[in-house]
Formats: sequence, structure tokens, C-alpha cells
Amino acid sequence: MTDSRGQASCFRILLCLITVLVFSTVTALAQLSTASLNGVVRDSTGAVVAKASVTLRNSDTGVEHNTVSNDAGTYVFSDINPGRYTLKVSAPSFSTKQVSDFVLAVNQTATIDIALVAGAQTEVVSVEAVTEQLQVSTAELGTVIATKQVNELPLNGRNFTQLLSLTPGVAPISVGQNSMGGRVGGFAAPIAEGAAFSFPSINGATNRSNYFLTDGMNNFAAFLSTYAVPPIVDAIQEFKVVSHTDSSEFGSVLGGVVNVVTKSGTNQFHGSAWEYLRNNAFDSQDSFNPIVQYHQNQFGGAIGGPVALPALKHNTFFYFAYQGFRYNKPIRSRILVPTAAMYGGDFSSYCTAGFTAGLCNNPGQQIYNPYTTVPAGSGFSRTPYLNNQIPVGNNPGDIQPL
Repeated sequence: MTDSRGQASCFRILLCLITVLVFSTVTALAQLSTASLNGVVRDSTGAVVAKASVTLRNSDTGVEHNTVSNDAGTYVFSDINPGRYTLKVSAPSFSTKQVSDFVLAVNQTATIDIALVAGAQTEVVSVEAVTEQLQVSTAELGTVIATKQVNELPLNGRNFTQLLSLTPGVAPISVGQNSMGGRVGGFAAPIAEGAAFSFPSINGATNRSNYFLTDGMNNFAAFLSTYAVPPIVDAIQEFKVVSHTDSSEFGSVLGGVVNVVTKSGTNQFHGSAWEYLRNNAFDSQDSFNPIVQYHQNQFGGAIGGPVALPALKHNTFFYFAYQGFRYNKPIRSRILVPTAAMYGGDFSSYCTAGFTAGLCNNPGQQIYNPYTTVPAGSGFSRTPYLNNQIPVGNNPGDIQPL
């Protein structure tokens, strides 16, 4: 009995340690893909207001974050999911101040200072945050590509890296390293027409000096110096191209950091489905090889919303996305498959134009002995094999007998 209780206690301790480790890891990773908000609460005379109640509410999910201003009147919200928010500040003997919808972007540290006026706490003064929130807390330079741009701008192959060129300091370059080791934009297509992609130079660094993050997690393929897994376009909420950082949270590379945040669902169900089809029925025929069959299908779907459990529906959401890619195009090739006769040195069938005096009437199908030379002016660079038949023997250029 004692052993069983001891084992149960050890199991509970181990479970607690694993839980702490998992949540600690998630928190550490989330710091890279979240936003922060800070500010100072003052009265109409400019004096700071301590112990003011500050509420930050997500407009899409209804999730609220609460804090109070400190003795210096400063309030701070950290590790906030990017999205649309409202801010409400109240304090005794002051009217409640409410800031309407504003956007917190990925990896942004925004500052909103609040000025309260004397009055009843039940009075609400609403203001509109019509200007972009300044990031005065850090010297970081970066540009956010929002959901509207990601979802509405046309992308050949639906690869988000084509949008990187919309940010300042980005110069698209094309080098052999962009081939990604045979992958095309993250898909296993044999040639580049399957999907377009771009791995640019950011602020003068090489295009192999950039770093990729998805939801705060490392999405970097070190061998290729690109992303490891391409995020689905419909699942991207926004991404930020950081060209200059002043903190140690980003490292490993000299160039830019591409920080992608995926959607997490809202209070309402939303979904999408897509199918991009290219084949011979829609595309023009190849003038040089009209019989080549070309097929490319890119399809998938996404859905997100609240979790339909009564105990969780107010603060738990989900988002699921899937994308498939099918590509097929025969590669034109002039590879010669040898016959049994050719293994014996008889390549006469290779000359489809017939022979005249032992020479193939099609010079491009004539076989020559690579070990021989002929006098200048003879018209041959090497001695031709008569009837395209390589003799068996021990002379240079012969097929060696077994």
C-alpha cells in the first residue's frame, strides 16, 4: 500500500514538473509572436493617477486583460495576442475613459497615454484611436503585412514570401541558392513554374541571412536558410518583417526576421475553401511539344471559431487549415535507352535517316571514335564508326571483350 502511494506521489510530482515545463516553454515562445501595450495614466493637470483600473478587451474574442497603474501611473500589458482591441481606464473621482478599436500588431510595443478628467465614474468618455500606435519603447524597425494584404493580393502558388517585397529595405534577388535544394516555394514541384516564391535580401544582407518564425516557434531550415514549413496563406493573420532589432530575443542571422502569426479563431465561426486548377483545358498549348499533359491542383480549406463546450466557450478558440498540392508534367528528355544490340556495340538503329557508304545521313546521329583524330579538312572531328557499329577488340574506342 505504501509503495502504491509513493508511486502515485511521484507520478503527481512528475506530472506537475512536465506541466510547468510545457507552459514555461509556451510562454517563452509566445513572447516572440505577441504584442505589448503600455502607457501612463494622468489627470487634467498632468499629475499621475495611481491605482487606476485598466481593462484591455479583444474585440473579436471578448477576452479581457486587467491591470492597475502603479505609483508612477504606468500600466503594462505584455504577451498579448495580435488583433483588434479596446481600452477602458477608470479611477475613483474620475470619468471613465474608453479608447475605441485599435490594432496591436505582432511583435509591437505600443504606447497609449490616458488623460482622465474629473467627474463621476459612471460617465464614459470615448475617444477614437485613429492614428497608428507609436512604438516608442524600442528602437526596432519593422513592417507588418496585415490580414487584408495577405488574403487579397494575388500570389502565384499561394506562397506568402512574394509579399516580403512590400516592406522597405527588401530587394528581391535571384541566385542559384533560391532553388531551395529542388523544392519550389516549399512544394515538391520539379520545375519553378509550379509555384512562385521569393527569398530576398533585407537591408543589404544576403538572402541566406534571414530567419523565419511561426507563432514564436523556430521555422528555420538551417541547411537551406529558408523556412522549414510554408504556412498556409488563409491561416496567416499577419506577419512582420523585422529589419533591425535592439534586443536579444532574435538572433542566429545577420539579415531580417520574418515573424508569422497564424489565426486563432474568434467568437464567430469563419471558414474558407479554395481550389486553384491549371491544366491543358485552361492553358495554351506548348508550341514545341503540344502533347505534354500539364496538371496542377492547389486546394484546401480553413475553419475557425469558439470551442462548443459550455465551460470553455468564453475563452477557448480553434482554427484548422489544410492545403494540398498536386503537380504533374512529364519532363521532355532526349535520354537514349540502349537496346540489347547496342550493348553489343550495334547502334545502327540509332540512325533513323539511313546510311550512305557506311555513314549516317543524319550527322547528329553519327557515332565517332573519341580516341581518334583525322587530318584537317576531312570534314570529321573524329573517325566515324561505319554503320554506327562499334567493333569488339582491344584497340582504343573498341568494346573490350569479356
